[in-house]
Amino acid sequence: MEIVLEILFEIIVEGPFGAVTETRVPLLLRIAAGIVLIGVFGGLAVFLIICGIRGRDWLLTAAGAVLLVYFVFGIRKILKKRQAGEKKESSLPEE
Repeated sequence: MEIVLEILFEIIVEGPFGAVTETRVPLLLRIAAGIVLIGVFGGLAVFLIICGIRGRDWLLTAAGAVLLVYFVFGIRKILKKRQAGEKKESSLPEE
């Protein structure tokens, strides 16, 4: 079961992440992949918070809240960079 979940998570998360960061993918597909990523990570954070509240587990609730805050600030940072006109940093060495 663990292997199946790992494969599904890889398809759901790493596929859209690769599509979002690849400039050769059409813009509409990158937007759709970004929406999928936001839904997965935002849903995971909300799921952790809800499970923590229902189970009265403050550590699980805190983990979900921290993940949600980290996610929101990460998106905010990316949007500010895009509005400033900065290009994505390339991982390839300059020649």
